[in-house]
Amino acid sequence: MSTLPKDPRFFELFCRVIETGLRYVRLAESGKTYIGKHDNWPELQWRDNGLPFIFNRSDGPQNYGDVIRGLYSALYGLFSGEAPPDFSKEPTFLALVKYAKTNPRLKKYLSFDRERNLGTSRLLSSVASVLDRYVHIYGLTGLEPTKLLPVYSPIETYLFDDPLPITVVVPILFLKFELQKFNVDEFISVERLTDEIQLARAWRPFGSSDRLSVGDAATHGLFITNCSVANGSWWDEQQVMRPESYPVEKINTFFAALRISTGYPTGYAQMLSLPLEWASMYAANLTPIDGASVENYPPVFEHRDWNEEVPSISSGEADAIRDSFENLQRTLATKYGGKVRLAMHRLNLGSLRTTDEDGVIDSMIAMEALLSDGTQEMTYKIAMRLAALYKILDPSRPEQVFRELKDVYSFRSKIVHGDAILDKYREIDRHEGRTPAIDIAVEHLRNALAVLIKHPTLLDPKKIDGFLLTGNY
Repeated sequence: MSTLPKDPRFFELFCRVIETGLRYVRLAESGKTYIGKHDNWPELQWRDNGLPFIFNRSDGPQNYGDVIRGLYSALYGLFSGEAPPDFSKEPTFLALVKYAKTNPRLKKYLSFDRERNLGTSRLLSSVASVLDRYVHIYGLTGLEPTKLLPVYSPIETYLFDDPLPITVVVPILFLKFELQKFNVDEFISVERLTDEIQLARAWRPFGSSDRLSVGDAATHGLFITNCSVANGSWWDEQQVMRPESYPVEKINTFFAALRISTGYPTGYAQMLSLPLEWASMYAANLTPIDGASVENYPPVFEHRDWNEEVPSISSGEADAIRDSFENLQRTLATKYGGKVRLAMHRLNLGSLRTTDEDGVIDSMIAMEALLSDGTQEMTYKIAMRLAALYKILDPSRPEQVFRELKDVYSFRSKIVHGDAILDKYREIDRHEGRTPAIDIAVEHLRNALAVLIKHPTLLDPKKIDGFLLTGNY
């Protein structure tokens, strides 16, 4: 981070404004201003199974920014009969606003020419945020410019720079990992979420004090570096609150690789942007973070026992996830990318379905995309081609797999034709027991994808047929 301000004049005026704000903090002892508290404040706890639990309480630490926002001062004036202190009319703040209106970047960014008082209110919010952070970090109610600069600089970068660099963080739900960190590729890794990130992601707009949040249940996250967000205006920065602003295909490719390699139920409820040397706002001593809330996880997570044990990804499974991701990325760039992308999407979608019926349909659509050549006798051919892939993956299972996929197709046929009696098809004989057809369908789809992305020449169904005849691929 630079040790010098980008705009020395703006920093000089900002220092004077903070000095005035600190006087308001000291004035709070008289009752003429009031220091409230941050609400919905997160506290990190841990369950016996190793998953975090974040409790939100209404009485967080003091919010020193309250002293300059005017509400409490107005109430004081109403009851005391005295003229209340009004920070918005302080000469130092008016000078800051005047300068911002003459600076082309700040004038446009804060929308001084768009709506009346909008730019002024945004600038006031930035001052209040810096004031709160400064007092929390240093415990000072007097100005020391050299200490203010490290708090001020990230806000200045946010106001002046375009684009803004970020690291995308996607917490991985209901899984643990043996490794603190492992790299997936040059710019993507899985890392343990620090306590600071855990707390920051639980605060508004993500936190909720009225119910358990599925999004809490993550020890690790997917980290994607070398990302940025547009920042041509204040409205651009709000893009980080929308899912479409994130590298969704990379995120979903990773989760497909995880599902292919492990089969464990998982998903994500947040896509977060971790600012790099900038901040749009502060909340006491929390790490600045923004992001979007989503529901990309199995619905059963909403009702599961949060204390039950969850799978742990071993170092060997981490290697398999990395290999699957690399194979998917490479295959998506080939002429077979369309069918692999469809199959990958259906694998992810099927993992999030509420019913067996929808999950089976998703799995079979994916299987047909991978193994069909559009000719007749589809059921038989796809079952044969899947069995052929198992000759590579597990030579002991081709006959079993051929039979099982035909049984899954029977279930699928009953579903799409509206058969009222589905229960007898819902489970399939396996190993002297009965296994849900949906579990078998997803297992075979995962394994088919694993073989095909490792041996992409077999994405041409005719090559699989040739392998059946010659044993060569």
